[in-house]
Amino acid sequence: MDFRELLKKRRGLYGVLHLFLAGCALIYAPIVRCRNLLYDAGLKKSYRLGVTTVSLGNLTMGGTGKTPASAALLRAALARGIRPALLSRGYRAPDKPAAGEGAPNRFRRRNDEAAELALDFPDVPHYQDPDRVKAGRALLADFPETNLIILDDGFQHRRLARDVNLVLIDALDPFGGGLFPAGTAREPLDALRRADGVILNRADLVDEPARRAIEARVRRYVPDILWGEAAVRPTSLLRRTLSGWESAPFSLLKEEKERIWVPFCGIGNPDGFFRMLRAEGVRTAPGIAFPDHTAPGVKGIRRLAACRSEAAGYLTTVKDLVKLPEGEIAGRPVWGVKTELNFLSGESFFNKALGWE
Repeated sequence: MDFRELLKKRRGLYGVLHLFLAGCALIYAPIVRCRNLLYDAGLKKSYRLGVTTVSLGNLTMGGTGKTPASAALLRAALARGIRPALLSRGYRAPDKPAAGEGAPNRFRRRNDEAAELALDFPDVPHYQDPDRVKAGRALLADFPETNLIILDDGFQHRRLARDVNLVLIDALDPFGGGLFPAGTAREPLDALRRADGVILNRADLVDEPARRAIEARVRRYVPDILWGEAAVRPTSLLRRTLSGWESAPFSLLKEEKERIWVPFCGIGNPDGFFRMLRAEGVRTAPGIAFPDHTAPGVKGIRRLAACRSEAAGYLTTVKDLVKLPEGEIAGRPVWGVKTELNFLSGESFFNKALGWE
């Protein structure tokens, strides 16, 4: 049972636990508000990097689709001749620089999210460090031609000033069931007043009344906020081989409808990945979830291998795929599902948000 599922159980012992966590949330809330007030009043300083900086973040803990959103913004920027770069905390990134990155630089580490983005954007600099001000300055010193910085997961990282604040909300779990630790919300909902735009992701997996209810709740705090609705859609398959990467069309999974695939992942909201596959008509066994940013490990591989008798193979996210050293489990292929963020409404969202129109 993952953290999200634990928080949803509110009966018996879980109910007692939730009451305790709700009490802790009452302490956490004023701490968060006080920190924000210090930044709002200028008593805590924010630092500018001197180039247009866009934050892609969220109110809840992970799983909202920030990596596909970053990729979509990168494509939009590159199509306009803009030279973008990425800044992120680098959660669970190794201490050493990524191989093939040229001169050693402690900011050029690469966690799973950076490794995934590097597959499609190998020439886009991506610096990672908890001190994003220092990392950003180092990036601009190394790549002075950069004229757009995308701050990944930066909504709460107020030390680095940004020109545009974009927030992603997962339609399957829009507000996290309450403030941490009773829920997965990092801040009270009125923090949305800092946002310039909101992207409702996985909007295709909920009905129209649910979308409008989420939008109405957001607009209580920011009536005129820029609003967009998007879906994460599969585009192709990727597999690691001895000679490199092998790709295949996603339609391969639909063409062989009698075959069962075992999905697994270690992301913030695994149910979003499993539901996407089912919505695309892929026949799957029950999904297997691992902790966010975590590879299956020896025990996890054994658990997956136990499913091989019924499986044609395994499906996972590219973020998980880059952590696996081999392209097979128990003699069955492991395919990573490549995805893209597609806007269902507000197709010119990034153009409006960044004033490109």
